[in-house]
Amino acid sequence: MMRDYLRFVVLGVFLAGACSDKDEYKPGATVTEINAGCKSYCAKASECNKAIRPQSCEQRCQNRINRCRADEQSDTVNDLHACADDSCGDFAVCAIGAGLQCTFGL
Repeated sequence: MMRDYLRFVVLGVFLAGACSDKDEYKPGATVTEINAGCKSYCAKASECNKAIRPQSCEQRCQNRINRCRADEQSDTVNDLHACADDSCGDFAVCAIGAGLQCTFGL
């Protein structure tokens, strides 16, 4: 009787794992994706604010994304690419959104 109960529990746990949300286990962004996202973001940041040096911006950006949760990295990199396409007036708001995506998954 106890064996049947354990089998039922093990089967339930397995099925719960198989049916879980796939986004919860998304892998992080690759180094190449992070570098490309930061490069495009920092190029736009430098264009909008001449005081920003692209190389130091890229290093800070890469460090920050590497500290993001893995499941937020890809979305954050996509946000950075989108920010690079914005006008300078919209760029700051987009950059804040990318930071929130990285930190809180928003």
